[in-house]
Amino acid sequence: MSRLARSAGNRGSTPREAKRAMTYEVLLNTVGWPLAKIVVLLAAVLTVVAYIGWFERRLLGLFQSRLGPNRVGPLGLLQPVADGLKLFLKEDIVPLNARPFLFKLAPVFAFFPAFLGFAVVSWALPWATPSGRHHGFVVADVDLGILLVLAVSSLGIFGIILGGWSSGSKYPLMGSLRSASQMLAYEIPLTLSVIAVILLGGSFRLSDIVAAQQKLGAYFILPGLLAFGVYLISAVAETNRVPFDLPEGESEIIGFHTEYSGMRFGFFFVAEYANMVLISVIAASLFLGGYDLPGVDDAALYAAHPNLASALGVFAFAAKSALFAYFYVWIRATFPRYRYDQLLRIGWVVLLPIALANVALVALLKLWLLR
Repeated sequence: MSRLARSAGNRGSTPREAKRAMTYEVLLNTVGWPLAKIVVLLAAVLTVVAYIGWFERRLLGLFQSRLGPNRVGPLGLLQPVADGLKLFLKEDIVPLNARPFLFKLAPVFAFFPAFLGFAVVSWALPWATPSGRHHGFVVADVDLGILLVLAVSSLGIFGIILGGWSSGSKYPLMGSLRSASQMLAYEIPLTLSVIAVILLGGSFRLSDIVAAQQKLGAYFILPGLLAFGVYLISAVAETNRVPFDLPEGESEIIGFHTEYSGMRFGFFFVAEYANMVLISVIAASLFLGGYDLPGVDDAALYAAHPNLASALGVFAFAAKSALFAYFYVWIRATFPRYRYDQLLRIGWVVLLPIALANVALVALLKLWLLR
């Protein structure tokens, strides 16, 4: 009960005051705390998305024996701020042959689905307040959390197709169609790799999958190594990253966002990196134990020091996600771009049969363990 409600009860309040205190309590739990979580989550995700570009450019500079961004601020840390201001101040141009309303709407379709998936991610064990309440590090811990992530993230393709088609140019249209066929080819293996983890964890809820790895005493990357490999390759292709960045590759056909400028182009840019962060966060939850602390009894630590366990869980989650994001950059600096026929062949001929066979093997293993 909140402080207002307790003080009202201690004074022997009237029914009107008690009703007012109860209304305040309901509004705080149903509106106040969820809204605060949303604001904090959006601020954190936008900050990470801004600096994942700096992180990538610095690592690429290290891999390629050069410096990377180092002029704006110490170690170039203010470079994302300068890039954002530059995009914001650039002129917003709409081509004469474009369909203006759809042309302006397409970046929104690409931008918002990339952020909705973060709402169901459980970042740590609940935080304990002095009043005895526990507040979870998740906006909406829904039963079908991972399915919601897959469903929402797949809506981003509408922004890409709409952006290419509404530009009024054939080359962006071809780039958007390539992206659509690429995402279709790799969406199925990606989903099948997630289904294998769902079978291992016995739940669609991300917090339950993390708890199942804690109970098992081992992360699902060990029994699900094949699923992790399929997930890694499919995730890189899903986010149009090297070596699968054909929809926007300079040596290929012109990209779907060629006609965009200013902040509308920035929306596509931010959506790509937001999807990259989301894929890394989901990988940490599914295969690396999420907020679980390696070598530590989380239940005992949480019973003794709940807030310390929560804080350490957030740092562990961030470190595991950063490790997966490092693989994204390492792959970009290492592998050359595939041809388009090679890209589709890998998705349909190689990854899809492997993912199907892996789901069958995991299902048989589950049945054998339940005997």
